[in-house]
Amino acid sequence: MNFKDLINDEALLKAVAKLNWQQPTLIQQKVIPLLRSHQNMIMQADTGSGKTGAYGLSVISDIQWEDKYAQCLIIAPTRELALQIKADMEHIGKYKRIKCVALIGKEPMAQQLHDLKQKHHIISATPGRLSDHIKQGNLSLNSITHIVIDEVDELCSMGFYDTVCEILDYIDHPCQYCLCSATIDEHVKALADRYAKSYEIVSVQEDKLKNSFINELYITENENRLSFLWKLLLHEASSSSIIFCNTREVSEALYHHIKKRLKQVVLYHGALNQQQRENELAKFYRGEAQIMIATDIAARGLDIEKVETIINYELPENAVRFLHRAGRSGRGKESGHVITLADARDTEQLKRLEAITECPFTLCDASVIHAQADDEAALQKLLAQRQQKQTKGAAFQNDIIRLYIHAGKNKKLRAKDIVGAICQLKSIEFDDIGVIEIQENGSYVEILNRKGHYVCEQLQKRPIKNRMLKVELSNKQF
Repeated sequence: MNFKDLINDEALLKAVAKLNWQQPTLIQQKVIPLLRSHQNMIMQADTGSGKTGAYGLSVISDIQWEDKYAQCLIIAPTRELALQIKADMEHIGKYKRIKCVALIGKEPMAQQLHDLKQKHHIISATPGRLSDHIKQGNLSLNSITHIVIDEVDELCSMGFYDTVCEILDYIDHPCQYCLCSATIDEHVKALADRYAKSYEIVSVQEDKLKNSFINELYITENENRLSFLWKLLLHEASSSSIIFCNTREVSEALYHHIKKRLKQVVLYHGALNQQQRENELAKFYRGEAQIMIATDIAARGLDIEKVETIINYELPENAVRFLHRAGRSGRGKESGHVITLADARDTEQLKRLEAITECPFTLCDASVIHAQADDEAALQKLLAQRQQKQTKGAAFQNDIIRLYIHAGKNKKLRAKDIVGAICQLKSIEFDDIGVIEIQENGSYVEILNRKGHYVCEQLQKRPIKNRMLKVELSNKQF
């Protein structure tokens, strides 16, 4: 089966090709036909199985571009996942000029309110900030036709069940519901029963851990664990690793310890501010950082490609967290590698993990790691494995260029002013103009069909809203 068997929209198929999606995943094969026939559902599948693509392709195929306000509402448990969903939906809908607005905490309400007043098709939001906008009268849900609740089991476990219900109670007209969840518990079913009414459960569990993961265990005393970890990193010499800790305090200590020896390391936990978290993630996404030290906030939702090794510096609190940590490696059809460090006193907990996950540990010889040379040559061998990574959006750069205009809300610039100026250019049509984003002091506009450089050159000598404005290629491409 290929994507042409599931969707017949050329703009979506073009985006799929650019994203290098070779063929639909199993969950996409099962889900897309049902969603396109407007069936409500609970979608259960492993991490990295293509859930976002499944509902993204289905939802965007239904969106009416001309409508000004959002037709799809996506609720996610974390700010990072909401931002990632925004990026993914805009990538899928790139050639349909789909705009997604992210409503998340720790970000200025004023800019989000401004975004809501401009044309947008999709809202990706965290529950708290979404509820704030609704209660303040900034947002009406009257135009919503599709509702996706992503990582719904995590939302419920984080205490957002009642908030999600309050939000959905504002909607008094029929909508299509898609609940995505790694597990289906009583809260997930209760939410589906209350709002989705007639729904199907589509479950694809591929047992990737059992079939394609190397699951190794080293027994080492807690007091020697820091030095052991450093030698383990040198021994493995992985191109990309995530080291999981249970607490912020341990992750901070571990980060500073490794940072003294290796600059290509980032820290990721919930106490960092939003800008710090985004910056740290970006470094790891691009391969500038070879190692991420994180708490379990990084164990779900983030779509980080090509993570070669996962190291459990501390045993996770339960089997579910173990599985989610492991799922950061070996996404899609790739194989994964998980290494767990434990003390001899952890025997019973290790047995419980094996029994619940059905993933037996392979006990490795710790003396091999203790014997690892801790020298400059070993460090250079590790650094030599680091690889620069291309972001997903980079695939569009041959066709689409984002321009930056040095004027925004501060000069009362509007999207229609930008469109009017560009459409006056020779050989430029309305369909060549993509997503426009007006900010306080500047504006972004995407130019499609390989006409970006031409438009940029022409706007240097033509007015926008009767004024000569500086226009340049944006350093914020994809």
